[in-house]
Amino acid sequence: MFYSNHPGWWDPALFALLQSHFMPGRPGFGPIDARTLKRYPTLNRAGFLPLDPSSHGSLRQFLHHSVAILKSGGVFWLTAQGQFTDVRLRPVRLKPGLAHIASQATDCVISPVAIEYAYGSESRAEAFIRFGQPVPHSSLPGSLKANHAFLEDALEATQDALAADVITRDHARFRLLLEGRSGMGGLYAQLQKLSSLMRREKHDPRHAGR
Repeated sequence: MFYSNHPGWWDPALFALLQSHFMPGRPGFGPIDARTLKRYPTLNRAGFLPLDPSSHGSLRQFLHHSVAILKSGGVFWLTAQGQFTDVRLRPVRLKPGLAHIASQATDCVISPVAIEYAYGSESRAEAFIRFGQPVPHSSLPGSLKANHAFLEDALEATQDALAADVITRDHARFRLLLEGRSGMGGLYAQLQKLSSLMRREKHDPRHAGR
């Protein structure tokens, strides 16, 4: 089970990317607001489980399905803060559902995942990800309250480590999984092309190094 902070709505897309790169042969699952799933029922086939936080029945069903998925060898992804939260907010606070799942899924390994979006030298933001130390169920403190605090501390430490790497702007600290388009676009891009043409150089849309 992988649990993360929740800085933006791109987070589930990053989960899908990580799943395809590192665990392509295993089924991946994660929660989604029950109202959203009713509007887009095809998402059910993509591994999303409906969750209505205001319904005790929905919460019990979600917990049951989550534990069953983990016991059957599936991969579970969870934005454990439950709402969009700034990456700088401390202390890190998580919703209680994570500890309930972790306490009951006795065969699973749990890993914090820190996510951060930052702008560098290009016009589009970059997504940075860091995996924390995997924790087998046997290494959890034991009680529900202690497990909850332990998982919060582990994610906070992972977020702090990721922030320290992102601040350096040293891309050698990261492994590139997916590369987007470079360049500024619009009038600036046209000026770049014209400048390269006048210098008889090959056009390089990247802003870095200019």
